[in-house]
Amino acid sequence: MASLIPYVPGPEQPWNKERVIHFYRRLGFGPRPEQLAPALLLNPTDLVENTLNGIKNMALPASPVWANYTAESYANDPDLVGEHRTELFDLMYNEILSDGLRMKLVLFWHNHFVTELSVYYCNKYLWNYYSLLNKHCVGNFRTFVEAIGKSPAMLDYLNGNDNEIGKPNENYARELMELFTMGENNGYTQNDVVEVARALTGYKCNPNVCDNVSFNSSKHDKTNKIIFGKVGNWGYDEVHQLIFTERKNQVATFICGKLYRYFIKSEIDVPFVEELATLFIASNWELLPVLKALFKSAHFFDNSTMGAIIKSPVECFMDMIRASGVDTENIKEKYGTIRSASASLGMEIFNPINVAGWPGHEEWINENTLTRRWNYSRDIVNTLINANNREKLRTLAIGLADGKINDAPYITEALVIHFLGSTLEPDLLDKSILYFKSDIPANYYDDGSWNLNWAEAPFQVGNLLQFLVKLPEFQLS
Repeated sequence: MASLIPYVPGPEQPWNKERVIHFYRRLGFGPRPEQLAPALLLNPTDLVENTLNGIKNMALPASPVWANYTAESYANDPDLVGEHRTELFDLMYNEILSDGLRMKLVLFWHNHFVTELSVYYCNKYLWNYYSLLNKHCVGNFRTFVEAIGKSPAMLDYLNGNDNEIGKPNENYARELMELFTMGENNGYTQNDVVEVARALTGYKCNPNVCDNVSFNSSKHDKTNKIIFGKVGNWGYDEVHQLIFTERKNQVATFICGKLYRYFIKSEIDVPFVEELATLFIASNWELLPVLKALFKSAHFFDNSTMGAIIKSPVECFMDMIRASGVDTENIKEKYGTIRSASASLGMEIFNPINVAGWPGHEEWINENTLTRRWNYSRDIVNTLINANNREKLRTLAIGLADGKINDAPYITEALVIHFLGSTLEPDLLDKSILYFKSDIPANYYDDGSWNLNWAEAPFQVGNLLQFLVKLPEFQLS
């Protein structure tokens, strides 16, 4: 039975490269090569502390010049709308490749507090929404919920603009409880939905002009409402007070369950989540203590949790790029391809499939998307071995060889562990060695004359990767 007992390395579960990769894959998009050695020198608890504190203390992304553009600002040049969105995507990919840690949390919360850009459209609202995800991703969850409900992207997406006295719109009230705080049919009734909708009336924005959110007192229902059996002239603040006091157990368990499925594995360990939920309430809804406890736990580092989650499309592509050590500047040409490839595989960022978000895990792969994953991954490998990048692959292989630069089997297994996070069964490892050796005659390996300084070496790493991307193990985090 799992618990929040911290992980302590031992003979059966040592602190090794595989566990460092596991940590960086779950909290981010995998480690860059230069992160591995320093992480191994740290106590696992210190690594978790330092990493999460680092996320907490990171500077927020600087607002672009278009952060407050209204519809009128684009009137004379509509093409700028798309250009500015591309600028934001490039910013996100840059952060993933250079750091990746906060962005993993941003995408988690994007898939929790779902909005769809295709509905609200306005770039100003998009930047506001993106900024909120960054600002609150390791902050106070209650504050996060309160802020997201007044964001113009959410107000427009879930019809808060239509919610006013005399004709309440229930969409946001329902999702506030069902998807954002408590979970489906978990502590609220249909009457609570109606009454919460009445309490949230009066907040407005106009996506046609991209104006700011305002509160119109004349559109707010000032009469008594009955929420969770309590009567009062409840408004926006009081609704959140009621949810986080009267239904605190439901909120804590639901949110901790989602964190568990995203960061540990898809099948929830109930006792672990219950302990995490107790900590969440005791921490007054602060996310940082919960995340620290989760990532420090022996349960997180257990053998059974490693490789237990299917990568999202973005994880699949960006993890490989980060692991290669290629410079961010030399991969920017692929950002558009990565974006379209991810969308083709069902993950169009800022446009999840519906208000419930991407289901994730096994839903990422079927007979159609799997072959496309292979093809897109192979395209990225081809970029990794182009003239700008291939020497990084040689440098990576030499660093992993531990001085054995002419030992092809040793180098192959080191590369396999580096890119997969674990070694392979002997038959697959033997095949991997053959792919790495490529078409270089066997006698050069037999007499020891081949080594990683040969001109062919980077292409050999690429050839190995072309094999690895088609393995089931490559799809796992």
